[in-house]
Amino acid sequence: MEATVIEALNEAARKEQLTLNFYEKLLDIVAELSSKEIIKELIETKKKFKSVIEEAIKCDCLENLGRDSSCKLRDLGIGRTGHPEVVTNTLNVQELLLIAIRHEDASMKYYESMAEKFKGTEAGEAFMRLAYDVACHKKDIQYIYDDIVNLEN
Repeated sequence: MEATVIEALNEAARKEQLTLNFYEKLLDIVAELSSKEIIKELIETKKKFKSVIEEAIKCDCLENLGRDSSCKLRDLGIGRTGHPEVVTNTLNVQELLLIAIRHEDASMKYYESMAEKFKGTEAGEAFMRLAYDVACHKKDIQYIYDDIVNLEN
């Protein structure tokens, strides 16, 4: 792999770690049990995703990146609101999910920008697959959010 691809993957792993750190801090702060369970699921998803990126760096290969083909994309538009990311122990499930959606959206945009930067190469295709996987993570969180909002209304 060329050096710029490795740098981009290292940056991706770093960004995933920052989100993972954020979720782990949320787990310590949030009091609501249902929120804690959702955070634990988000942490596990992030750990697996970061692990795939780190393995690609380690093996100097791109073929296993972004191979989660189990989802069909449909952006529900949830998370595009201007809610501030104020984290307190009273954070409810809906607020937590909105924060998670925004984190996934930022990751997706990063991978899309890297896909564009390396367009027409194996790396570009790998980054596009990563963007697709993150979009699937975001979609899953949006559906959880949608289900919770519909249950409460």
